[in-house]
Amino acid sequence: MTRRSLALATLLVSQAAGAASPRFVDYIYVEANEGGSSGGHAAIRFGDETYHFQHEPPGLLRLRRDDSQHFRCTYGALENRPMHVSRIGVSEAVYSRLRGAFAERYLVERETFEHREALRDDRALLEVLVARRRGDPVGSVPLRGAGFFLPDDGASPPSASALEVRRRIEEVYGRDAIPARIAEVSHELDRLVPALPEVSGPASLFTYSFSARYRDLLTALVALRAVAHALPLRPESRWPAAAGEPALDDAERRTLGAFADRLVEALPRLLHSDRPDWGFALLVGLARLATLRESQRVGRLVLLDAFPPASDVVPRSYVRQHRDALSHLLADARDEFTRARACLRAAGGIGEVDFTNLEDAGNRLLELQMALAQGRDLRVWSARLVPSRVAPAPDVIVPDVPTDTLVRALSRARAAERGFVRRLERDYRYDLVSRNCVSEIFRTVDAAGAEPGRHVDLGWSLDFIPFVSARAVNGAWNVAERTSVPSYRLARLEGMSRGGGFVRAWLRECNVVTSTIYRRNPDDSFFLLFTDDVVALRPVFGVVNLIAGLGAGALGLALLPVDGGHMAVAGLRGVVFSLPELGFVNLRKGSFDYVRRDECPVEELERH
Repeated sequence: MTRRSLALATLLVSQAAGAASPRFVDYIYVEANEGGSSGGHAAIRFGDETYHFQHEPPGLLRLRRDDSQHFRCTYGALENRPMHVSRIGVSEAVYSRLRGAFAERYLVERETFEHREALRDDRALLEVLVARRRGDPVGSVPLRGAGFFLPDDGASPPSASALEVRRRIEEVYGRDAIPARIAEVSHELDRLVPALPEVSGPASLFTYSFSARYRDLLTALVALRAVAHALPLRPESRWPAAAGEPALDDAERRTLGAFADRLVEALPRLLHSDRPDWGFALLVGLARLATLRESQRVGRLVLLDAFPPASDVVPRSYVRQHRDALSHLLADARDEFTRARACLRAAGGIGEVDFTNLEDAGNRLLELQMALAQGRDLRVWSARLVPSRVAPAPDVIVPDVPTDTLVRALSRARAAERGFVRRLERDYRYDLVSRNCVSEIFRTVDAAGAEPGRHVDLGWSLDFIPFVSARAVNGAWNVAERTSVPSYRLARLEGMSRGGGFVRAWLRECNVVTSTIYRRNPDDSFFLLFTDDVVALRPVFGVVNLIAGLGAGALGLALLPVDGGHMAVAGLRGVVFSLPELGFVNLRKGSFDYVRRDECPVEELERH
């Protein structure tokens, strides 16, 4: 059974185990805003999972699966876009088939694009190996986990925690176990023959690629040498003891100690594990063990730095200018960390999932604390944080195969990568009319063979436009309820007006100068007046915005040597988005770079 089939089967079994009660699927139409699609956006929601198709360079359309809270916050709050929700009543069987169809398509697409990355990795690795064989020491091989430990320079004292693991390995498998395993892995690397990928024909998405096998073996060799030489942690690979947090009490220290003791027992078994990435798991386990023992010793929690090198970065200039917003984030992060830390007082001890949650929450809290305290860049990562510490391999081992074999493999790898990329561009191309965020939702519904009402036919109709598609859904599917969720700004304005004084609040908030809700976002075009909550006056407001945009553009020309054209572009965009307002059409609504999580609850999609 493939990974995709197994995941899908698990999903369907979990659904079948639920109560046989009516289920609901939400079709969501998101209104337009600048920076988003001018015709709006569409999504389909199954409880806490929201599926939607997004355009990405270079002209591809991919299925996204977002946590519904994240989707609500991104589109409704940060992008400040109203949402219109059509709740469709379906049977349990229809619900399962629809959700299963979207889950399967998502997994297929994810594995397809992972195969693209595997082909790219194969080509890059072979380029390095061919260059090394020819005596040119260019390029490197990045390895996950290789950046945790100091090189064996003979001067650094050995790691006490690594010595623990080494002694346990020798007790279980014998004193020659580590040298023997190093010899085995080295032999496998020497005898590794590059695969010759197919240049044409369908790609096999479930093969163990040459580059993945090479990196796993080389990582295993690095991990075994780290144990053999009891290498200490690099100081920069872990956070200092969290001095700002309460000290660990005796119960918490015992819990961490017991978890560390279990790691000492578990890590030796990785030497004979069937998992291909056992070397990476051994490196992470050794690094975690070092921080656990240090936490016990100093009485404060010490964690690995789990942020990946590909993290998004919020510039330090933003950190300095938005300290209030980041202080709110810091408070949220401290609450999350407190909840995660509670596991240390659980009577039954903690497992790997508990510690991973604690590590994740602690990293986010410490990153915010350091950024605010030191005024430095802030790293951001939306997915679960898992320590990886990528670094170049200390040695690049060229397999003992003829040079011609390496050269032919490189030629085939380049051709295979080019061919697969061309197929991706053909099969996943974005098209405004025939393949967009709406058309692919309906195609996936059709593929499920479980219509939630009458069939919606996109042929010879305007139903591919998001706001038109919402009308089609309301007319054809079994819609039980229709709700609208206002944009973040309008929701805040509505809240200000509940106690009276609507006119005063509206006059203050209708413009970007006196508004207390909106602050100038450098990503937005230049404008003065909001037009999303007025209709009769919209053309008048549009004229004001048009003149403001022209003025900003003219000023931007004078500032061109200073700001690199930022003001000129903002003014030009302001003119463009003001023109529809002259015809009573609103696209631009302003956007926000920060909104508190409790201000965009996903429950609004259900109860508003």
